[in-house]
Amino acid sequence: MYELSDVVYLLIAFVVIHFWWKTMQARERAETIAKKACRDENMQLLDATVSLKKFGFEKNRVGNRIFLRYFNFEFTHTGQDRRKGIIAMHASRQLYTFMDLPEKPTISIDGSDNIVTQETEN
Repeated sequence: MYELSDVVYLLIAFVVIHFWWKTMQARERAETIAKKACRDENMQLLDATVSLKKFGFEKNRVGNRIFLRYFNFEFTHTGQDRRKGIIAMHASRQLYTFMDLPEKPTISIDGSDNIVTQETEN
């Protein structure tokens, strides 16, 4: 018969494997989003550099706590400079994409295909 500690270990292993699996799925989706964002802005995604930056619970616009994963990626226009981008994901849904473009920051919000530019104050 199984002991309680065996069940707990199996449960912990299941949770860890499930988290890893979902993170890999979100990373693949983030890589697709980064490729599309770079193509739309005539940039080149470097070295398939999409990687998990951080994760955790944060409040959304209506005040509910949601689990978010943030992915970094790097891109270039000239091949000389490396610029950074960030993709925020909730499960496999894109919440926003930020790209540090030379002229202006570009943010795609709520997973829409429409790119919204926001000027920063200097």
